[in-house]
Amino acid sequence: MIELINSAFFSYPKDANRGNQDHFLLPKQFKDGFLLAVADGVGSYPGAKEASELAINVLSSLEANDLRDVALTMENILTSFEILHIKNSEWIRAATTLSFCYVDADFLHIGHVGDTRVYVKKANKLVQLTKDHTQHQELLDDGLFTKQELKKMSGKSSLTAAISKLLPLKFQAEKIRLSELIDDNGLINVYIMSDGAHHHWEKRPRLSFNSLSKSPFFASSLLRRIQRSEAIDDYTLVAASFKAS
Repeated sequence: MIELINSAFFSYPKDANRGNQDHFLLPKQFKDGFLLAVADGVGSYPGAKEASELAINVLSSLEANDLRDVALTMENILTSFEILHIKNSEWIRAATTLSFCYVDADFLHIGHVGDTRVYVKKANKLVQLTKDHTQHQELLDDGLFTKQELKKMSGKSSLTAAISKLLPLKFQAEKIRLSELIDDNGLINVYIMSDGAHHHWEKRPRLSFNSLSKSPFFASSLLRRIQRSEAIDDYTLVAASFKAS
């Protein structure tokens, strides 16, 4: 059995006039688990907001058994994008990133594409469970540059994968036993962020132990940090803590 202990979120646009391209799903209970997600519409193409909204809507309508099958879930979302082209022919290039977590009694199931991120808290830090689909990450994986060298280079946010009818479907799927994720407080602490949020977290990836341990405190602290700085993009966080028994 899995129990939701606490959750918190925020979602704000970089530019209020343009609107927020991010969409999210707060922890939604299924028969034996909870689903949470963040999608970030690829803003350089028309229909970005509609693409991220559709991805979240389709995701939240699926059955628990579908969510455990990440490939099937991603295919269902991609198939639904036909609706976008029917509604507006200019949305042919509409695309979105997506990270979702389905937490059941035994496993954390992760589906991921793009540069949204999933973290879990272990000890006094957040551990990133997803890998960005970006040019910088590919250069890092190929061993061509170090993280320090990449900081000085452009292309950090250039995506190499997203959910789009014009791109091959490329995604990351993970299935991790909850026993491997239980923190010192006996909880599984999950954080999903769009790039506008994790950009500011990674600049200084630390908070007090108390703030890291409680989702509402973490959300409040990170939000203040972002709003004291200059937002680079729309910024969204969905965080939740679960107890398995």
